[in-house]
Amino acid sequence: MRGVPKVSGVRRSIRPRNGPGEHAWPARLRRLGEGTPLTLLAVALVAVTSHAALIWHHAVPDFDTDTFINRANGGCDPNWIRKGMGDTAHPLGNALTPQAECLFHGSGVLTPAQFWYLALTVAVVVIVGLVAAAARVVGAGEARAALAIAYLGMSPAMRTMSTRADEKWIGSMLFLVVVLAMWWFHAAPGISRPRLGVLVVTSTVLGLWHTQYLIILGVALGLWGAAALIRPGAVATTRRKAVAMAAAVLVPPAVAVGLMLWTGYVTGVAYQQKFLSIFNPDAWHGPVPWVHDFLTYSARWLPGWLENDGAQEVMFPAPRGAGYVVLGIAAVVLVLAVAASTRNALLCAVVVGTLALPFMYEPDNAERWDALSVAFALCLAVGACARDPRPATGARSVDDPDG
Repeated sequence: MRGVPKVSGVRRSIRPRNGPGEHAWPARLRRLGEGTPLTLLAVALVAVTSHAALIWHHAVPDFDTDTFINRANGGCDPNWIRKGMGDTAHPLGNALTPQAECLFHGSGVLTPAQFWYLALTVAVVVIVGLVAAAARVVGAGEARAALAIAYLGMSPAMRTMSTRADEKWIGSMLFLVVVLAMWWFHAAPGISRPRLGVLVVTSTVLGLWHTQYLIILGVALGLWGAAALIRPGAVATTRRKAVAMAAAVLVPPAVAVGLMLWTGYVTGVAYQQKFLSIFNPDAWHGPVPWVHDFLTYSARWLPGWLENDGAQEVMFPAPRGAGYVVLGIAAVVLVLAVAASTRNALLCAVVVGTLALPFMYEPDNAERWDALSVAFALCLAVGACARDPRPATGARSVDDPDG
C-alpha cells in the first residue's frame, strides 16, 4: 500500500482515530450524551424555563412593572423625552420601559405586558449564556457552568424578582456585562483602548438604567483600586491601569447622570431617606442592631429561609432568633469563601461591593441582592481558573507604571 510506512516489516493499518468502524460525528454525539455538555443544557433549560414561567405568570404585583404596563395599555405621549422623565435611581430606565411597551399598544403582535415579559426572559437567557461562556473561556468546564446556572435557577432573590416581573433582570444582565468587560480589560496586556472604550459604553448604559449598580462598582473599584495603588503586584495590575479602569467605569455614567440632574431631565429623589437605610435616622438604631438585621436578612436572601415576604414587594421586618443570625453568618462567609477561591482580586472586590449595597440600603428588598446573586454565580462558574495572572520570571514587573 503506497505511502503507508512499515513497522518491523508490517504495514500499519489505517483506522479511524475513534476506533475501528467509528466515525467522528457519532463518537462526538456519544460523548455529548455521556458527558457534561448535555447536563449543562438540561440545567440551563430548567433554570430558564422556571424563571420564564414565573415572569409570564407575574403572580405578585410590582409597583413599577404594573404602573408602566397600565400606562402603556392606555397609550403614551410620544414626547417622552422631557424634563422630570427620570430620577436619581432610574435616570432613563423608568422612561425607556413604558415607551418601549407603548410600541406594542394595539399592535396585534404582543401586548405591552407580553413584550415586557419577553424582554425579561431574554435577559434571563443572556445571563445564563454569559455565565456558561465565562466558564468555557477560562477552561473551567461545563460542570462548573451547570453548577452556577443551577444556582441562578434556585436563587431566592432572582426567583422573587421573576414573580414580580422586575426590571432588575435587565439591570443584572447589564451589570454582568460590565463585570465581564472589566475582567476583559484587566486581562489585556497594558491598556487596551478598544477594551477601555467598551468599558465606557457598557458602564454608561448600566448607570443610566439604574444607579444602584454604580454604587456597587464604586465600592468594588475603590477597594481594588486602593490595593492597586498601594501594591499593584498583589492584584496583578499597574497603578496606571487601575486608574484607567476606575475612570472608565465610574466617570462617564456619573457625568451623564449629573448633566441630566443639572438640566432637569432627572429629578433628585432621596430614596436613602425614605426606605430602610443606614442614612435614614428613623431606621438606624446603632451598628449592633443593624448588623443583626443584615445577617437575618442574609439568611433569607442568600440560602433562602423565606417566609411570605419571599415573593412580595411589601417589606417585612427582620426576623428574630439566633438561628437566623447563625445561618446569615454562614451564608455570608460561604459567599466570601467562594469569591476568594477564584483567586481573582477584581472578582472578590465585586462580590464585596454587591454585599455592601444591601448592607447600606434596603437589605429587606430582593432587588438589592440581584447583583450579588449574579456575581456569586460567576464565581461558581469560573472557580480558580479565574485567578490573577502572575508575571513570568524576567518579565516586566506589574509595578511598572507604563504597564
